[in-house]
Amino acid sequence: MSSQAPASLPRRQLLAGTALALALPTARASVAPLQLVSYYDYPPFVTAPGQGLSHDLLQWLKQHVGGASLEQLPRRRVDARIAEAAWSGIVLWVAPSWFGGPSDRRFEWSEPLMDDEDLVLSRKARPVAFENMRSLRGLTLGGVFGHVYRDADPLVQRGEMRRLDSFTQEANLRLLMLGRVDAIFLSRSGLGWWRRRLADFDQQIEIAAQPRLRYQRHVMLSRKLPAEQRQALLEGVGRLRASAEWREMLQRYEIRTADHELLNTLARSS
Repeated sequence: MSSQAPASLPRRQLLAGTALALALPTARASVAPLQLVSYYDYPPFVTAPGQGLSHDLLQWLKQHVGGASLEQLPRRRVDARIAEAAWSGIVLWVAPSWFGGPSDRRFEWSEPLMDDEDLVLSRKARPVAFENMRSLRGLTLGGVFGHVYRDADPLVQRGEMRRLDSFTQEANLRLLMLGRVDAIFLSRSGLGWWRRRLADFDQQIEIAAQPRLRYQRHVMLSRKLPAEQRQALLEGVGRLRASAEWREMLQRYEIRTADHELLNTLARSS
């Protein structure tokens, strides 16, 4: 009997470990996948079906936090979705001021993933010296269908400015280059992508020194998410933000901080 006792203890430990290993997938499967939503359907967030920074972030979350899915919705449908009493999802790339501010107790916010700003673009043949929205009076603004420009739309409604919409951001840029509109808004995060994609971008496009808006992009979480899931996501975003992997993702889309005078100097010299 005594000769069998030492062998029986490791056997019991092995059986217990096997039972635990079998139980873990079941426990993880009981946690609902993260429901990611984004209304950014243009570069750098979406560059092709299943590609872009939103999809890169989705894959990272799947690997490091848990199951996740991504749904692209127009902004109005995102607003309707988060207003549902039972909503327990996540919205990507947004700022607190766009959703009731940091005091809105329905949501929790990650650390900022990036600094961004909305640039005002015009043609070098007719540059716009942008200081504020009054600088656009009497001009035609190129917009994207479904997008709400809270500072510009009141001027359009009062007849102080015209708005001509396109279905995509690329079509909007091309209208500007053709002279069909006088100015458009473009996020700095997408600037590198479009400068590389559109021929003669630097030769034709002027970037105003004063941006329309400056902001930081976060991940917005519903407080109806399970506390452990929220904590895992918040910690995961913090780790990603400080990682070389995140810097590589940003570099892939040429997202970088740059001075606007430098941008225009580079454009003129290229």
